[in-house]
This record gives sequence, C-alpha cells and structure tokens, in this order.
Amino acid sequence: MSILEELYYGNIRPTDEPQSVEVRKALSEVTEIEEALGEILTDKGQKEKIAELSERYNKLITLTERDGFLQGFRLGAKLIAELMAENN
Repeated sequence: MSILEELYYGNIRPTDEPQSVEVRKALSEVTEIEEALGEILTDKGQKEKIAELSERYNKLITLTERDGFLQGFRLGAKLIAELMAENN
C-alpha cells in the first residue's frame, strides 16, 4: 500500500508518534507544578482558574503543533515541486 493510501485509511497518524525524552520530561515538570499549585491554593475560584489556564494552554499547544505540522508539510511539498521543476 502506498503512503497516500496508508494516510487515507488512517494508518498513519503523525500525532501518534512517540514523544521525545525532552517532551516527556517537560510535561512531567508542568504536571508537578500544576499539582503543587492545586495543593497551595485554597480558594475554589483560584483552583478553577488554574484548571482553565491548563485547558487553554493545552489547546494552544495542540494548535501550535498542528500549525507546525502543516507548515512543515507545505515546505516539504514546495521543496519537492522545486526539485521536480529543476529536473525538467
């Protein structure tokens, strides 16, 4: 099966790639800080704001990853198009 067919059938999902050691470490550090803040803060409103901040930050990360993927894919396509044009 071709790569395009694999992609079409959902067999290739770039988001399923394993995370690097650096990413896992950074995620662990963020989680530790969030938990520590949850223990320090006593006001329910403060805890809700921390939870809201965490949700919005996660959304930002997801959107940033998506945009980076799309930009990289577009750049790769442009490189291939340029290489193909040079060969003609």
